[in-house]
Amino acid sequence: MKINCCIYSIGFFVSFQAPKVAEPWSGEFDATKEGPECPSAHLLFLTYIGKEDNCLNLSVYTKELPEPDAPPKPVMVWIHGGGFIQGSNKTEFYSPDYLMTEDVIQVIINYRLGIFGFLCLEDENLEVPGNAGLKDQVHALKWVRDNIASFGGDPNNVTIYGESAGSASVHYLILSPSAKGLFHKAILQSGCTLNVWACGQRGTADITKRLGIKETEEKMILEQLQKTCPKKLVSAQMKAPELMVAAHKRIYGPVVEKPSEEAFLTEDPITILKSGNYNKVPMIIGLNTNEGLLYEIAKKTRNIKGPLDLELEIPHELGISPKTEAAAAIADKIKKFYKLQEGSNDDKTKATYILKSDHHFNHGVHRCIIYHLESNTNPMYYYLFSFDGDFNYFKKFATSKALVIYFICHYFMSSFDKESIRNMFIRVANSIGFRKLDGVCHADDIGYLFRSFFSKKVDPESREAKMVKQFVTLWTNFAKYGNPTPENKENELGVRWQPLEKQKHHCLNIGDELKMESNPFEENNKFWDEIYKEYLKN
Repeated sequence: MKINCCIYSIGFFVSFQAPKVAEPWSGEFDATKEGPECPSAHLLFLTYIGKEDNCLNLSVYTKELPEPDAPPKPVMVWIHGGGFIQGSNKTEFYSPDYLMTEDVIQVIINYRLGIFGFLCLEDENLEVPGNAGLKDQVHALKWVRDNIASFGGDPNNVTIYGESAGSASVHYLILSPSAKGLFHKAILQSGCTLNVWACGQRGTADITKRLGIKETEEKMILEQLQKTCPKKLVSAQMKAPELMVAAHKRIYGPVVEKPSEEAFLTEDPITILKSGNYNKVPMIIGLNTNEGLLYEIAKKTRNIKGPLDLELEIPHELGISPKTEAAAAIADKIKKFYKLQEGSNDDKTKATYILKSDHHFNHGVHRCIIYHLESNTNPMYYYLFSFDGDFNYFKKFATSKALVIYFICHYFMSSFDKESIRNMFIRVANSIGFRKLDGVCHADDIGYLFRSFFSKKVDPESREAKMVKQFVTLWTNFAKYGNPTPENKENELGVRWQPLEKQKHHCLNIGDELKMESNPFEENNKFWDEIYKEYLKN
């Protein structure tokens, strides 16, 4: 038996401020239906979705109601991605059918997004210091701690995991004192706090410009924002220029707060990592082979055109001002290393994806691993997801020759239960054709952990079914035992996943076969190591 409960007791929506515990109610509350999303743009179609009230909800999934005296089950809490401005806990994207084959409790949470979750004001009296969305996540974990035993879950065995901005959120929770003791293991899929896209900005300059707000005093600006309907705010924030450009911080994202009792983060992530003063737990961390294919989706959905400005491909962390001698020198190094002006147009496009992969994902994770290995005595497991199959949906979005038609086919497919009709839409979508590109796109791993509205039925004899089984087994083993390949399970998976060591970065290649390798992206990481060594201030 699978039970889906949406719980509305972790807080209520307070525009821009930290969450507060909801008032109790009397009588029965029907928690069998999914709750609303937080105000945002749909992850694929970019239409407005969400509801201002009660968007701070979470879903709990279990195979069966707990029997009296039954041993408690491991709990896995999923934090969705979406660049801190999109996404939700809906089964539309995160139906836990695959994970429910294992004996775990699955929790999927919502948190406020964009300006609602990450507006940051300087005036302390306004109580909008930033990171409200991350504080929502802490409140969700507190709810899990206090209530999950009622569903048969073990509050002393909680694994937090997420992908992209969800993965960076997991890393922020590792670094935040406010999350201490609320989880016991962590899985980071394609994201960490040292990625260029994982930090935000203070202030209101962008949103006031887009809304035509003339006030300059923060109190007056806040009053104007509170009077503006959520749909208009979402529309304005989706026009912000923050699409895979390394030189810019996100308009809306995590920030370092001024010290206070309610602060989530009061030091730069790099400072915390160097100090070793964080929540030390066993970790899995990893990447897909061609994360930068995501840039192709960004270009198609946001109509990005023209050649790269290589000075904008310099990570903002380096503090290099554009149109300077240093910026020109680094841009020239990037051009030569990635061979961005050599070969055919296809060669240049592929080189662009590799560049975007490196400065947006690979190098930040590489640096994160090095710092954690200095201070975290718990085991850390590193992976590279290389499986390229029918459930690599984001690669299909990136390479489809007619993306809009492909989306429409999958949208209508989701409206029909009859398998023959669903298969017809799949055939139409696939008949349009795809460009041939190597590698696994950002977010492609999600298709092997969760079902979504565009998922195909799993053929039990297919390589995709085998990957789903392997991927789910590795993740749930880690949640159960703190080891993805414990001794009693090695024969089942045919590999022993070795944890990271300082001198050798062991890495599990998750492809058609599971095999141990070491130091993926080594040459490219060395290139960026040298750039950081030469140019990083302080």
